[in-house]
Amino acid sequence: MNLKTVIVLLVLALATIFALVCVLLTRGGKPAGCEPQTRSGPEGKLSDQSLVFADLTPDEMVQVVRYLQSSLGVPLVDAYNANPSDNCIYYIDVQIPTKAEVLGFLDGGGKRPPRQALAVVYFGNQPDPNVTEYVVGPLPKPTTHQDVTVQKYGGKLPYHRRPVLGKEYEQIEIFLRKELFATAPTFLSQVLDSDETSLASLTSAPRGFQSGDRNTWFVLFHNVSGFFLHPVGLEVLVDHSSLDVSQWRVSKVFYNGQYYRDLVQLESEFKQGRVKVDPVKRAPPDGGFSSMQPQAAPRAPFPLQYEPHGPRYSVRNNQVVSRIWSFAFGVNVNTGMRLFDIKFKGERIVYEISVQDAVSVYGSNCPGGMSTRYMDGSFGIGRFTYPLVRGVDCPYSATYVDTHYLVETETPEKHKNSICIFEQNTGSPLRRHYSNLQSLYYGGLTNSALVLRSIATLGNYDYVWDFVFYQNGAIEAKVQATGYMTSSFLYGDGLDYGNRVGDHTLGTVHTHSINYKVDLDVGGMTNTLVAHDMAFESVQAPWSPEHQIQRPQLTKTVLDTEDKAAFRLHSNMPRYIYFAANSKNKWGHQRGYRIQIVSFTGEHLPEASLMERAISWGRYKLAVTKRKEEEPTSSSIYNQNDPWTPTVAFADFINNETIVNEDLVAWITTGFLHIPHAEDIPNTVTVGNGVSILLRPYNYYDKDPSIYSPDGVFFSSEQDSSVCEVNHIACLSKSASCLPILPPFTYDGFQNLTRLPLGSAARDQEEALQASARHESAAGAAGVSTMSQLRSCSDMNLKTVVILLVLALATIFVLVCVLLTRGGKPAGCEPQTRSGPEGKHSDQSLVFADLTPEEMVQVVTYLQENLGVPLVDASQANPSDNCIYYIDVQLPTKPEVLGFLDRGGRRPPRQALAVVYFGNQPDPNVTEYVVGPLPKPTTHRDVTVRKYGGKLPYHRRPVTEKEYKAIDHFVYQEFSKAPGLLRECCDYDGTNFATLTTVPRGFQSGDRATWFVLFQNVNGSGYYLHPVGLEVLVNHSSLDISQWRISKVFYNGQYYEDMEQLENKFMQGHVKDVKVKKVRPEEEFGSMRPRVAPMAPGPLQYEPRGPRYSIQNNQVIFQSWSFAFGMDVNTGPRLFDIKFSGERIVYELSLQEALAVYGSNCPGGMVTRYMDGSFGIGRFAFELVRGVDCPYTATYVDRHYLVESKIPKVNKNSLCIFEQDASVPLRRHYSNLQSLYYGGLAKYALVLRAISTLINYDYVWDFIFYQNGAIEVKIHATGYISSSFLYGTGTEHGSQVGEHTLGTMHNHLINYKVDLDVGGIKNSLVAHDMTFDTVQAPWSPEHQIQRPRLTKNILDTEDKAVFPLHSKIPRYIHFVTNRENRWGQQRGYRIQIVSFAGDHLPEASSMERSISWGRYKLAVTKRKEEEPTSTSIYNQNDPWMPTVAFADFIDNETIVNEDLVAWVTVGFLHVPHTEDIPNTVTVGNGVGFFLRPYNYFDEDPSVRSPDGIYFRSDQDPSMCEVSHVACLSKTASCSPALPAFTYHGFQNQTGP
Repeated sequence: MNLKTVIVLLVLALATIFALVCVLLTRGGKPAGCEPQTRSGPEGKLSDQSLVFADLTPDEMVQVVRYLQSSLGVPLVDAYNANPSDNCIYYIDVQIPTKAEVLGFLDGGGKRPPRQALAVVYFGNQPDPNVTEYVVGPLPKPTTHQDVTVQKYGGKLPYHRRPVLGKEYEQIEIFLRKELFATAPTFLSQVLDSDETSLASLTSAPRGFQSGDRNTWFVLFHNVSGFFLHPVGLEVLVDHSSLDVSQWRVSKVFYNGQYYRDLVQLESEFKQGRVKVDPVKRAPPDGGFSSMQPQAAPRAPFPLQYEPHGPRYSVRNNQVVSRIWSFAFGVNVNTGMRLFDIKFKGERIVYEISVQDAVSVYGSNCPGGMSTRYMDGSFGIGRFTYPLVRGVDCPYSATYVDTHYLVETETPEKHKNSICIFEQNTGSPLRRHYSNLQSLYYGGLTNSALVLRSIATLGNYDYVWDFVFYQNGAIEAKVQATGYMTSSFLYGDGLDYGNRVGDHTLGTVHTHSINYKVDLDVGGMTNTLVAHDMAFESVQAPWSPEHQIQRPQLTKTVLDTEDKAAFRLHSNMPRYIYFAANSKNKWGHQRGYRIQIVSFTGEHLPEASLMERAISWGRYKLAVTKRKEEEPTSSSIYNQNDPWTPTVAFADFINNETIVNEDLVAWITTGFLHIPHAEDIPNTVTVGNGVSILLRPYNYYDKDPSIYSPDGVFFSSEQDSSVCEVNHIACLSKSASCLPILPPFTYDGFQNLTRLPLGSAARDQEEALQASARHESAAGAAGVSTMSQLRSCSDMNLKTVVILLVLALATIFVLVCVLLTRGGKPAGCEPQTRSGPEGKHSDQSLVFADLTPEEMVQVVTYLQENLGVPLVDASQANPSDNCIYYIDVQLPTKPEVLGFLDRGGRRPPRQALAVVYFGNQPDPNVTEYVVGPLPKPTTHRDVTVRKYGGKLPYHRRPVTEKEYKAIDHFVYQEFSKAPGLLRECCDYDGTNFATLTTVPRGFQSGDRATWFVLFQNVNGSGYYLHPVGLEVLVNHSSLDISQWRISKVFYNGQYYEDMEQLENKFMQGHVKDVKVKKVRPEEEFGSMRPRVAPMAPGPLQYEPRGPRYSIQNNQVIFQSWSFAFGMDVNTGPRLFDIKFSGERIVYELSLQEALAVYGSNCPGGMVTRYMDGSFGIGRFAFELVRGVDCPYTATYVDRHYLVESKIPKVNKNSLCIFEQDASVPLRRHYSNLQSLYYGGLAKYALVLRAISTLINYDYVWDFIFYQNGAIEVKIHATGYISSSFLYGTGTEHGSQVGEHTLGTMHNHLINYKVDLDVGGIKNSLVAHDMTFDTVQAPWSPEHQIQRPRLTKNILDTEDKAVFPLHSKIPRYIHFVTNRENRWGQQRGYRIQIVSFAGDHLPEASSMERSISWGRYKLAVTKRKEEEPTSTSIYNQNDPWMPTVAFADFIDNETIVNEDLVAWVTVGFLHVPHTEDIPNTVTVGNGVGFFLRPYNYFDEDPSVRSPDGIYFRSDQDPSMCEVSHVACLSKTASCSPALPAFTYHGFQNQTGP
C-alpha cells in the first residue's frame, strides 16, 4: 500500500477521533431530545413606569447622606458609632409619591412624580432632643429638604420614642459586662457556670410603664448556638433613659423568682446563703439540644422542580411580569415587603398591599417575658430580610434579587438574594372535572402559581412572607413563622405560662398578630364594601303547602360606614365580604374582589391596657376605612418605645365616615396563638403556623379567566389522549425530558457589605473556564503539531503507520459505541435507582386491605348459592327484584386487629360485607350480611338488626343506576304529552334533555318522590349550567314501575299537576314560556376546552434518584412514616395504622360524609341536601390524569369495587402517592446575633390523593405526611356548580351566571373520623388556651400588667367535648396519654381545624338529625364498635327517621383514659359567581385539619431528617461536605424519567 495513502487515511482517522471526542464532550450536558433552555417570555411587557415605586439605589442613598451632612447645619455622627447624645441619620428610605400623583403619571399621561427620599434623623445633641423626619429631593441629586414631622404626626417626636440603635445595645452590653457582671463574680461562676463573656442578653420591649420611660429588662442566656433556649435565670432592668451613658443604672435584678436592688445585693446575699439557687450547667458551644446541625447524614436528593424551557416570568428592576400578572415590588426597611400596581391582564386590581406590623405578646412569671410586647416593625422587618438559601428557603432554580438599605450607617448595605421569585407547581389541579354522565370527557388545569418571597429574621423568629398569584386572578398574602422560640427560666408556677422544653427552659405562651394594608382598586378607585352571607328561612313548600322547608337564602348588606366595616376579632364576620365597583359584569353584578381570611388570632391585648391603643389594629380581623394620605400606615416604629402615647393609633382611623363609592383600604389582621412545646426544639416548624388572606375575584369577570391559560387540558372518550395534538401533557415525556440546569450553590448571607470580593465558588468557576480555554488552545496546538509531524514523516516505516491506522480505527469504533449508548443519558447522571425508605414492609397491613377482585367474585358466587332466593344482576334489576347492591371488605374489630398487630395473636379471619336488596318478597327490605372466611367463604350472618336495631325498610335503599334509567325512560315518555311547549321553549327533539336528581325524596319517612331538574344535554360539556326551566316530581315509590307517576310539574315559576295540564295551559296562552336557545358548540360557556393553544410547559417536579417512598400491597412507607390505605365504596379514602418511627399515632383516619345543602326558588334546588356517601364517594373516585390531578411522576394505584354488578370493576390509577416539594422551609433560622450560622430544612411531604366526581362536583381528598410528625387532611372542591333556572326572585338564592342560569348558593360540609391512639389506646381530651390576667408588676407594684396566662382544662365528658359550629373552641385541643415525655409533659397530639363552615340545617328541621354530625366543628366520643360511622348511606332517602343519628353518640359518657374518637367537620359556604364558569377553582375552596404532635416527642423529630442543612460563617457552604444542597447542581442534574402518558378513565369495566 502507498505510504502517502496510508498517511492520508491516518490523518482522516485522527480528525474523526477529534470530532467524536468533541461531540462526546459537548453532548454530555444535553440529553437526547432536549430542546434549548431558552426563556419563554411572558405575554406582558416590562415598563420603567414601575420605577415610580422603586426602592432607593445605593447611589441615591449616598447622595441623600451627603446632602444632609452639608445642609442640616449640625454635625452628624455615623449612627454606627453614635451615642444617644449625638445627632445621626437613623435610616433613609424612598418616599413614595401620593397616590394621586402616581395615578396621574401611570394612567393620566402626567409627568413622572419627582423622586424623593425619607430621612429619619436623631437629634440628640441639642437642647430639645427629638426625632425629625425629612423628605429630601429631587433625586438623584437632592437640592431641598422639608421637615414633615409635624405634618405627619401632629407634633414633634419626643426623643424617648426613638428605636434603639445597635450602638446603644452595644453600650448596654458593655455596661452589663464590665460594670455589672464584675460585681457578682462568685454568683456568676458558681450558679450560672459563666463569666461576663459567656452570657448573651436579649432585650424586652416596651421599656417601662409610662411615656418617657426607657427602662428595659434584659434576659440573660448562655452564649451558645440557639441561645434563646438557654436562660440562666438572671434578668436585669436597665434604666438607659439618660443621654449620658455614664448615668445609666440598674433599676432591678431578678433571679429565680426573687427581685434584688442590684447585682451587688444578689452577690452579697448569695454569699450569705440567702439566695435560692438553681444552678445551670454551661451548654456546649453548639447549643446541645438547641443546635440546628442535622442529626442524620444526607441521602438521596429530595424532589426538585425545574422549568423545562426556562422561567415563564421575567424580572427587571422592581417589576415582575408574567403572562397574566404584573406588579412592582419593594422592601420598606421597617415594615418589609410591599407590592404596588398589581395588574391582572393589564387591569389594576390592587394599588398597594403591604405588611404593616407583626406583634408578639408574651406571658411569663419572669419579668422580661411578662412585659414583652414586640412590635417588629420598630426593629425593622425589611431591614432584617437576609439572603435566602437556594434549595431550602426557595426552590433551587428560583430567581433571586438583591436588596439595599441604609440604616444606622452612612454607607448603603446590600443583602444579596434576599428576595426570590418563582413559579410553583402545587402538584394539584386548579380546576378539573371528569364527566361520567351524558358524555365522557375530562378537562383540567394544573395549579401553577407565581410566588414572591422574602424571609425576615427578627431576633429569634423567622417570618416567611409570601405573595402568591394564581391563574384565576386570585392573590394570596401568606406568612409562616419558624425560627427559635424565646424562653424564660423555669421556676415556681412557670407552667402556668407555657411548657417545659429543657432542664431550666420554659417555652412561654405568646400570640402572633400580623397586620396588612390592602388598597384594592376594583374597577377603579371608588369602591363600596358589600357583605353576602346565608341564612335559613322557613317556608311552605309551594307544591305541598302542608310541609315546611328550611331554605337557604342569600343575605346582602352594604356596609356604608367605617363603624359597620370594622369586625372585631371575636365577632362573626360575613363569609363573603368584598369591594364592589360601580361597573357591572355581563350579568349585571357589581364587579368585585372578595377578602377571605385564614387566621387563628385571639385577643391581642385587653383594651383596658394602657398600651393597647398602640396596637389597636389588633382589635379587628378586618377594618375598612376611607383611604387618606395622612393615614398611610396602621402603626409606627415609634409606638414600640412609647405605646402609652402612641404616635399612630389605628383606632383613630375609624370615625364612622361614609365609605360608599370611596377610595377604600382594607386593614387585615391575621395570626395565631403559640404555646411552645417540645416539638419547637430546636425550631418552630411552618406546618400549621401559617395564616393568610386571599383576594378573590367575585363577579369581577364574566367567567373564570384561567380558561384562557395555555396549560389547560381537555379530551373526550372519542379522542386519543396520548396524542400531543389532543393533549399537550402527553408531550411532556419528550418535551420536558431535559437536563435541568441547576446553577452552582453560593451564599453570601454573612457578608453584609455593599461590594463583595470574588467568592471562592466564583473564583473556581472562573479558573475552570480559564483552564477549559487553555485546554482547547492546547488541543488546537496539538492538532497543528500533529499535522506538521505527519508532513515530515516520509521516512516513517509503512508498517508503523499501518499499526497506527489500525489503532485509530479501533478507537473510532469504541467512540462510536460509546456515543450510541450514551445518547439517552446525560453526562454525570447516575442511575435512577429507587432510594428505599427507612422502614420495612409487612403483610400485616393486609388486615385492612380492600377486597381483591377474586374475593369479590367468590362472595357473589357464595351468595347466589346460599341465600335461597334468585339474585338478579343489579345492573339489570328492577325495584321488585332481589340483587346484590354492593360488596366491600368487613374490617375486623379493633381488639382483634391490635391483638394481631401488637400482641402476636392470630390473623383475624378475612370477611366481606354484602348489602342485598330484597325487593321480591312480601316484606321488601335491605339486608346486610357478613360473609367469610375469605378467600373461599362458607358462612354468612345477617348483621342488620345488630347494627341498626331493626330491619332496614326498603324505601331507604340508595337508588340504583337501573332505577335512574327507568325514571329517565318514564319521564321522557311523559314529555310526549307536552310537545308544543317543549318544542317552543327548548327546541326539544327527544334527545337534547338531561335529568339531574335531587334528594331527599319527599317530606316524610316512606316517601320516594323525587324532583328531577331538566337541562340541555350539551355534548362534551357541563350540562349542569343549562337549565331549561322545567322540573318534574316523580313518585317512584312503587316497586311496580308501571305505577310510577308524575306528582307535580314546575315550569318557569309555576306549578302544574302534570305534563298534560302544562301543555293545555300553554296552548291556551296561560304559560309564560321562555325561549331557551339550543346551545351551539362555539357559544358553550360551560365548555372546559382551552381557549388558547398550549405554550411552553410550566414547572415540573422530578425525583433525581427515584421515589423516596415505597408501596407494597396496601402499605406506604416514607422515611419515618408507615400506613395502610384503602377505599370504602361509600365513604371514600380511609387510612389505618398510621405510625411514625414505628409508633402508632392513628388507628383510623377516614372520610365519613360530604354534604351540600342548596337554596333556590325552584323546587329541585330548594329541597336538595346531597349526602354524597349515599351515592358512593369511593365508587366514583375515577382515574387521575397524570400531570394535572397529581404530579406527572407520582405513583398511581388501581382500585377495585363491586357495586350494582356481579362483576368487579376497576378504576385504574384512581389513587396517587407522591412526595411533594412545598417550595418553602419546614423550619429554618438565620442567626445574626452572637454567632453567624444558618440551619434549615425544606418542607417535603408525602401525599396520598384521590378525587371523587359526584355528579357535578369533584372533591380532591388529600392526606399529607410531614417530616415533623404532623398529618394534614385536606379537601378541595372543584368541578361544576349546580344551577337552577333563573326567574323572579332567583337572585335571592344565588347569582346569575348565564342568560337563564342561576348559580344556587349552598354550603359544603365534610365529616371525618379520627381514631387517634396517642401513646396507646387510652387517651383523655385536654384543652389549652390563653387568657389575660391583670396583675401588679412584681418589681413595681404601683403599675399593672395584662399578662397572658395558659389555661388548661380536662374535658372529661362527651358533653364538654362537643363544639357547635358557631361556638368558640379552645385553640389547643389535644388527645393526651398518661405517659410523659422527657420534660414531664403528657404526650399528646393536637387537632387544629381550618374551616369556614356555617349552619348545616336548623335543628328544627325534621331531617336535621340525619346530618347531626354537622352541628359540631369537633365532637369527641368514647370509641365503640357499634358506632363505626357518623352517618349511613340509608340516611339520604329517609332523613326523617335516620338509620344512624350522630347526635345519639353524645350521651355524656366519661372520656378520661378511654379509647376516644374525634369527629371533625370542616366546610365552607359557596355563593356561586361568574368566575365559577366553567368550573369552580380550588383556590380558596379548601378546608381541612392538622394532627400535630404536642409534647409527644422530646424534640422536633425532623432534626433526624437527612435533608437538613447547617453551615457557619467560618465554613464554605458551596462545598458538598458542608452543605449537601451545594451538590445538587451535580447530583440532581439528571434528565427526568417521565413515563409515557396513558389514560383509561373512560373504560370503567373489567373482569376479575
